[in-house]
Amino acid sequence: MKLKIGELTLSKFVKGMIGTRLIDPIEVFYIKESNVFYPIVSKSGCSSVKLNLIRLYNPTFTSQFPEIHAVDPSVFTNGNVEKLYFKSLKAYRNFCSGKHMVLIIRNPFERVYSCFLDVKKDKNIMYETPSGLHNFFNINSNYTFDKFLSKIARLPDYLSDRHFRSQTFYLSKRVDKSLNSKKIVLLENIGTVFNVDIKLNVNAKKIPEDILNNLQKNPKFLSRYKDDIKLYNNNKSA
Repeated sequence: MKLKIGELTLSKFVKGMIGTRLIDPIEVFYIKESNVFYPIVSKSGCSSVKLNLIRLYNPTFTSQFPEIHAVDPSVFTNGNVEKLYFKSLKAYRNFCSGKHMVLIIRNPFERVYSCFLDVKKDKNIMYETPSGLHNFFNINSNYTFDKFLSKIARLPDYLSDRHFRSQTFYLSKRVDKSLNSKKIVLLENIGTVFNVDIKLNVNAKKIPEDILNNLQKNPKFLSRYKDDIKLYNNNKSA
C-alpha cells in the first residue's frame, strides 16, 4: 500500500512538472444565485472569508480555525454557497468564464512573513496536506526566514503550495478577459464586503522592520511577487 501511495504521489509530481495539473488545487467558494465566486487565497484572510460567506446565509453559524476548512458550506447555506476545487488551470479558466469574481488580497510582504510564521509554528507543513508531496519539497519549522524565502522564490506557481502561491495566479490575463466583472478588495478593507466581527487564524506578530526592509530590496522576492505587489499597490491607491 505504501508503494501505491508513493506511486500516486510521484505521478502527481510528474504531472505538475509537465503542467497538466496543479500540485495544489485551486479552491473557490461560489454563490450560485448571483454567479459570484471568491478564490480562496491562503494567508489572505481565507478562513475569515469562508466563515463570512457562510454567515451571509446562516448568520448564527460559527466555526474556528482550522475546522472551518473542513466545512462544506452548501450544508449550512441550503446549497447557496458551494466549495469547488480545480486541479488544472484549464478547468479553473473554464469555470471563471462569464462569472463575477471577488478577489481578496493581502499586502505581499505581510503575507509571506505570515506564511513563514505558520511554518515555524508547525501550523502548516508545506505540501503534506492536501498535496502529499512533503518528501519532495520538505519545507519545515527548522527553516530560517532566508532559507524559506530562497526555496519558495524558486518554485513556480503551478508547483507551489497555496499558502505562498502568487495571489495574481487566480487572476491571469486569460481569466481576467473571460470574467463578466471583477472586484479587488484589500484584506484591510474586508469590512466593505462583509460585516466582519470574527477573524480567524490571525497572526498577532507583525512583520519586523528589518525583514520588511530586506524584502523591499530583495531581488528574489521582488521578482517572485512583482505582479502581486503591483496589484496590491494599484488597488491601495485606488
